[in-house]
Amino acid sequence: MISVLVTKMITFFIIMMAGFALVKTKIIRKEDAGGLARITLYLVIPCVVLRAFETEFTDTVRNGMIFSLCTAAGIHIFFFLLIPMMRKLLHFNEVETLSVIYPNAGNLAIPLVVVILGWNYVIYSSCYIMVQQFLIWSHGRVAMQRRRTFDWKKTFLNVNIIAVFVGVILLLIRYRFPVPVSDAMHSIADMVGPLTMLICGMLLSGTRLSAIATYRKWWMVVLLRLVIIPLILVPVFKYSGLAGLVNDGKNILAVTLVAVTTPPATTLTLMAEVYHGDAVYANLLNVASTLFFLLTLPLVMSCYL
Repeated sequence: MISVLVTKMITFFIIMMAGFALVKTKIIRKEDAGGLARITLYLVIPCVVLRAFETEFTDTVRNGMIFSLCTAAGIHIFFFLLIPMMRKLLHFNEVETLSVIYPNAGNLAIPLVVVILGWNYVIYSSCYIMVQQFLIWSHGRVAMQRRRTFDWKKTFLNVNIIAVFVGVILLLIRYRFPVPVSDAMHSIADMVGPLTMLICGMLLSGTRLSAIATYRKWWMVVLLRLVIIPLILVPVFKYSGLAGLVNDGKNILAVTLVAVTTPPATTLTLMAEVYHGDAVYANLLNVASTLFFLLTLPLVMSCYL
């Protein structure tokens, strides 16, 4: 399984470099990444989520979903307990703190879960996404604004949350899309990995990574996000007995671990831009973490598997 993962990470790197080359050779512009990102957010990811819920609603699936939701909630509680320490000991600002708490659990985690475990396990990624999206548009948004206001509309009308709710309803009523609709949805969902990495490469082409040296704590954020926190969770997942609480618990926890090991959520860059945070720093953290992530994920997963 690890050899398959390493091969896939090399494949992702090649696709990312293709996106980089397309911009550098002026075939396309860096700004075109914005359009592709919107296609990914508003079309591809919802199709991925809906496809994930095209499964039989067995006791195993139901228990696995509840287990995934509880695990995701527990991990975020752990993150929130870290906030005072990061603030007091490391003197992290809002961008740094949020970059440690919120990983890119959608765009990057889902295609990797498909590669490592298969489409049947994406449903558990959706459970993590549901918890994170609720928190990132509530706590994350408030923290980035440095205010205490809360926008329920922004939280619950997020396209990923809507897709999860629709998927759950379709799962419960056991509805299946007609074959042409299902085939179209599957074809679009299959684009998530290559499209995401193309966007990463395009963004990388317009990012002056040397600028990250002006931020003294960037390496702490990357180290915490990609290595330290995942390696804290590995022994907990392996030796605490959590995996024995449900059928196939080890693989369900592996799905969660993949999500936790990804770079900071790209949503944070958008939030920083909209709410007058340091969007340049947020983007630099995301790009730098994505490059290191190609190396750290196989390391973390080999420790777990």
